[in-house]
Amino acid sequence: MSTRAILLAGIAALGPAAAVQAAPAAPAAVVFKPPEGPVLVSRTVVRSLVDGKEVRATRRYLIWFRPEESGWRLEGELRDVTVEVPPSLEQFAGLERNRAEPGFFPIRLDAAGRLLPRSDPPVGDGSRAKAVALGEMMIAGALMSPSARNQANTMLTQVVMAGNGGTAWPIDVFSPARAESVESREIALPDGSRGSITVTIRGEGLTPGALPARVERTVLTDLGGTRRTSREIWTFERAQP
Repeated sequence: MSTRAILLAGIAALGPAAAVQAAPAAPAAVVFKPPEGPVLVSRTVVRSLVDGKEVRATRRYLIWFRPEESGWRLEGELRDVTVEVPPSLEQFAGLERNRAEPGFFPIRLDAAGRLLPRSDPPVGDGSRAKAVALGEMMIAGALMSPSARNQANTMLTQVVMAGNGGTAWPIDVFSPARAESVESREIALPDGSRGSITVTIRGEGLTPGALPARVERTVLTDLGGTRRTSREIWTFERAQP
């Protein structure tokens, strides 16, 4: 596997996801009415590698919805983390298993169940800096020209910086306005060529004003002819009080 593939498919998989999401849906007319009891929310990130293998990381949270004047406040706690990676990426898997999320909760929603902007994005615990150091060591030891090494370092920086400020969940993940939304955009690559990103979000078990059963975001990237697919899957289920 190439250094470039490992950096893009490995580092990006284990840190917070890049802030790429489908365009916000129009404000919902219905009022969001979440369950009164606790809800178990899981988010699974699946990144495909060029050799057909996958990186899979799941974080599960137990959350409660508390009513506020302008909407809802979500309080919660991380219950467990599972990470599955090929042996070559085990160092990054360890960082994800031990990654803390200070300030992740509370999360605030408006009356329609849409995520509200945060003025104080969560600050990482240094895991991303460790991922950068590991990536730079891999690049330094790789058999590549100085120009290729500089390009790889640039790509690594872009991958890591894209995730700063916390994970960008779909704005209406708790109350999807439609069953499917799609957005495509072109991106400039460090070597001057053009790539593309297509983001598709699908919801299942949709009921107006209620939590969905499942939301999946698929990101298809074409980086100068190298195509890769990543998926994020959120599931919601009632938990015992």
